[in-house]
Amino acid sequence: MSQLTVPTNIIVSPVLDGDVSSGANIAASKLQQQRFLSTSFNLDRGDTPVATHSTVCIASNSGTLKTFTCSLADTGTTTNVNYDLKVNGSSVLTAVVNITNSETDDQGYGGTITSSAISAGDVISIDLAVTTSTGALGPFAQVVFNETAVS
Repeated sequence: MSQLTVPTNIIVSPVLDGDVSSGANIAASKLQQQRFLSTSFNLDRGDTPVATHSTVCIASNSGTLKTFTCSLADTGTTTNVNYDLKVNGSSVLTAVVNITNSETDDQGYGGTITSSAISAGDVISIDLAVTTSTGALGPFAQVVFNETAVS
């Protein structure tokens, strides 16, 4: 078995609390927190999807939307639902994420974010539009948001 040689310019371990001097004075602007904002639209996993709107966050600071993923626990027999990620009431996706009965149960389907910049005070929300939902159950959506730390 050969041994892996790591180049000297690559950090091979995370920076831990003890690695930073208490007097280092690291600016909060250099820190981020990754937030997982999710909603089941106030429905249980066994509930049929209905058209609704869910506010998932009011941003405390600026940041970047990273990913948007949606699913149905059961895609049913005659299903056509759309998920839309919005900031301040306007879509930030190239197109809504459409899930039909031909999709896989409990499979995450992603949307492409076109406008990812977030400012403090922006309202991040997710809309669920339902054309048909026969047999469909358990809508879920999640957005990953990297937010700068509070200064």
